[in-house]
Amino acid sequence: MVGTIAVIAALLALLAWFFWPTADVSPAARRTEVDDQAELEQAEREVQEAPDEETVRDWGPGVQKPPI
Repeated sequence: MVGTIAVIAALLALLAWFFWPTADVSPAARRTEVDDQAELEQAEREVQEAPDEETVRDWGPGVQKPPI
């Protein structure tokens, strides 16, 4: 009986630890977010500064490369 209660308590503690919310983001994740933001800002500048729609290069996931 006591062993069963101890196992249940240990499982509940493990689940609580696993699902406990954290606000701490790893430094690697922060660097990726900053890099992504810089890349997005560069792409936005390219689109805004383009003289017409034909000169804007389309890039990103799922975009086919133009024929060489």
